[in-house]
Amino acid sequence: MMSDDIEVPLIPDCSACIISSLKTLIPLLTQDKEKQYSLFNLAYERISEGYAKNLTPILLSVTLYQEIYEREGIENPYKEIKQRSKDAALRALPIIEKKIDQFQDRERFQACLAASIDGNIIDFNSVENSPDLDLLVEVFDEIQREGFALDDSEHLWESLKSQTGKLLFLADNAGEVILDIPLLRMLKELGWEITFVVKGRAMINDATIEDIQNTEIEQLVTIADSGAWAHGVPIQFVSNEFLSLVKHSDLIISKGQANIETVPEIQQMTGIETYYITKAKCSHISQAIGAKRGDNVVLRRPAL
Repeated sequence: MMSDDIEVPLIPDCSACIISSLKTLIPLLTQDKEKQYSLFNLAYERISEGYAKNLTPILLSVTLYQEIYEREGIENPYKEIKQRSKDAALRALPIIEKKIDQFQDRERFQACLAASIDGNIIDFNSVENSPDLDLLVEVFDEIQREGFALDDSEHLWESLKSQTGKLLFLADNAGEVILDIPLLRMLKELGWEITFVVKGRAMINDATIEDIQNTEIEQLVTIADSGAWAHGVPIQFVSNEFLSLVKHSDLIISKGQANIETVPEIQQMTGIETYYITKAKCSHISQAIGAKRGDNVVLRRPAL
């Protein structure tokens, strides 16, 4: 069991994860070897300073990424990766939908959750995760067999059936959002008014408004953005408009690991019942929620 508060402090492993993610980012920003060395040198300096200041992993990573992006002046280096992710998810979705359609009611709902967790493997910011975009259907089948190691899906099902209202869905990555579609459909069928929140600006392969344009998502939900250029939704970076959406919601569904690091502070402030849906890819974050790396997670934090 864990405490009411989810805490993910800075540990030595966090530096390795940040540097590993920069091994993907920095070559996308520049092919000049001298510039690459300079950016890695900057990263090591900022990481050292971050440990000295005892920053959270999110704050250290976000401020470092922002500085690197601003220094190089490149807006969307993950654009090609995001498009490949979206294309792969669109190929997998019809096959996964046929599998989901075999079920009814609660079993169908759990299959929709499995599809949503399947999408969460499309993550290019975790040293312990290397997504194979050609195996999304196989991963869905695997999640169906494994089930949820942390399983509050029954609580979520009962909450969704016993009431209706405003549901805030905090999206995660490009491509991943396509595999959220079956769950979004079911939430709408249950009578919920859904606001689907993407990032104000992508930091890695985060979903933004352009990533969901011309998809079925536009017909299922109201679209908003967090106002943040950050991993997750750190309270220091999100907009007042986003915080207002949270305060006026009846239920939150939160996708991905970065939101596990950042949403709890907002939930403590607002008290909204919140569900975290993710594939546990980072050992450190997994431990913070009482899971193991590789676990499928549907985790409830009750209304305060």
